[in-house]
Amino acid sequence: MYKNSVVVNSRYGIHTRIAAIIVNKAAELKGKYNINLYIRTMESKEPIALSMLALLSLKIKQNEIIEISCKEDNLNGRKAVLELSNFINTQIENETSSNMSNIDKLIEESTIANEQIIQSLPLGIIIIDINSNITSANSYILNILKKNPKEVLGRNIKDIIPSSKLSDTIKNKEKSIGETIEIKDTIVISNRSPIFLNDKVIGAIGVFQDISDLARKLENYKEELNYYKEELKKHTKLNSSFYNIIGSSSNLREALIIAEKASLSTSTVLIRGESGTGKELIAKAIHNHSNRADKPFVKVNCASIPENLLESELFGHEKGAFTGAIKSKPGKFKIADGGTIFLDEIGDMPKSMQVKLLRVLQEKEFESVGGVETHKVDVRVIAATNRNLEEMIEKGEFREDLYYRLNVLSITLPPLRDRKSDINSLTEYFIKNLSKNLNKKITGISSECLDKFYKYHWPGNIRELQNIIERAINMCDGSIITCKDLPFYINNSSSNSESLINLVNEELLPLEEYEKEIITIAMKKYKSYNKAGKALGITHRTVALKCKKYGIEIEKD
Repeated sequence: MYKNSVVVNSRYGIHTRIAAIIVNKAAELKGKYNINLYIRTMESKEPIALSMLALLSLKIKQNEIIEISCKEDNLNGRKAVLELSNFINTQIENETSSNMSNIDKLIEESTIANEQIIQSLPLGIIIIDINSNITSANSYILNILKKNPKEVLGRNIKDIIPSSKLSDTIKNKEKSIGETIEIKDTIVISNRSPIFLNDKVIGAIGVFQDISDLARKLENYKEELNYYKEELKKHTKLNSSFYNIIGSSSNLREALIIAEKASLSTSTVLIRGESGTGKELIAKAIHNHSNRADKPFVKVNCASIPENLLESELFGHEKGAFTGAIKSKPGKFKIADGGTIFLDEIGDMPKSMQVKLLRVLQEKEFESVGGVETHKVDVRVIAATNRNLEEMIEKGEFREDLYYRLNVLSITLPPLRDRKSDINSLTEYFIKNLSKNLNKKITGISSECLDKFYKYHWPGNIRELQNIIERAINMCDGSIITCKDLPFYINNSSSNSESLINLVNEELLPLEEYEKEIITIAMKKYKSYNKAGKALGITHRTVALKCKKYGIEIEKD
């Protein structure tokens, strides 16, 4: 490499006209010696190829020292560097005669005006020369890059923005509009265009607009859309109107009358009942019968989500809020905005979350995890539980103020053992629908089976009945379900007595005592949460929670 230093004597430095003269001379020397010439100021880290854009970007002033160089350290290289240096030392000053000073002032004023316009634009601007070196970058793009002008000017565009395709714009001489790229964790939309001089490409300009906020919103919408798609897949075949809730017993009809009235209100609803009694079905019916039917119905199982994730699940989180939060995610309350949120197993919600839920119910607002912005929401809340909330309040396990906010409209669903008159119609319904899904031609069930159903106490309620019918359909070899297709405990349920419950001194024990006994028997027989849950018609998680509650351990062989 050969280089030589020069002092710029031009009165106004190297402005537009002088730059044109120097570039023209460099082109002449290129043709003469086949040498590419470079220039840098003493403040610049690296030399950049001589071009109009490069020279103007350096803003070289009078008496400033510049360095002319070439990569070749040979005779032609030295001649080219020295000739251009001499030209700048002697000829430039001659070109800058007094009668040209007014023209130079006008050019300078125009250049300064153009620079200020570019700097003030609410867009990022980067200009590169024919060698893909950056010659101009306004403050908008520098803020995105988190760099100052000295770190950017003269550097190759790929060194500063690896994902940029500005160099391709010079090669193909074509515009490109609306391409999205990521710069320093900022999502921008990029427009590119070549710069022409007399039909010759001399560089390219890139225009960038920060769309990070818009991209985050679109990501949230995408999350919501995916959620709705999944919910639609789950419930497309589920008809959730009051007219399709099967049963004619008086206690069920009383619950449905309250539910129908609740659907005409926006007050919170608390649905109570044992596991498997159809609390979610009633919640959906209330939603579908309300003026929010065309808005989202979002279900959250408070018992199935770990405590440390429940707040994020309900209220969402911002990017970087915790380890693993690689992007922002809307919570279920945000997704349910305008519609209904169903908080199942509300009695299992941790007390720390009960406070935050109370605020949403009272103020209709919340903050996402890691966020500072307050979100207003219009969500109808329906909660459900199979636990005794009043007893939990006495033990300090459930907030009394939250209980009263939830228990505005209360619906209690009867267990199946208290509405055995509905067993026949429920059985017919499950046989018809499950046979179709399982691709089996089952037309009915024997009267002996129904007799056993009437005598059984149904701890798992309707869900247990559905599971037993599904098992029987799979086991059935003919078109009619018979007793041999039923589980052994259904067949044996009436062998000794019409009643499954033995009174102690003619007195009933608390319900939990009977629950503990049947869970203990199931775990002793099946030795696994999953198998015991299937036999009892409840989930394996419910079995695990009950075992933990009552201190029941799995007996190993």
